[in-house]
Amino acid sequence: MNVKPVSVEKLYSLRNEVLRPGKPIESTYYENDKDGTTIHLALYHQKQIRSIATFYPQEFFSVESKNAYRLRGMATDPRFRRRGFGFKLMSVSFEILKDNCCDVVWCKARIVAIPFYESLGFMT
Repeated sequence: MNVKPVSVEKLYSLRNEVLRPGKPIESTYYENDKDGTTIHLALYHQKQIRSIATFYPQEFFSVESKNAYRLRGMATDPRFRRRGFGFKLMSVSFEILKDNCCDVVWCKARIVAIPFYESLGFMT
């Protein structure tokens, strides 16, 4: 497994398949995708992208912070779930975000994903 930064264009198909099935690919485009401060990461396994995540600076009003990042578009290929790919991607992401002086990571999770995020230390 290898996690590395990628261009946003490499994320769209998996975002669409997992997060917006049956909807136009454009429904997976986020306003901040092309900002210079946005970080797009992909976990590669057998030379294929298996898990993805996007992070960009955005204040989270419920928690005091100096440099909060929002997680969006976290997805793992359904054929490769429950193998630790998402956990590995997020663990590496946290290190990269720390290097960017991030002090809070937040997201709006789907109900079914809450246990996964809690396992990473997120609080609801």
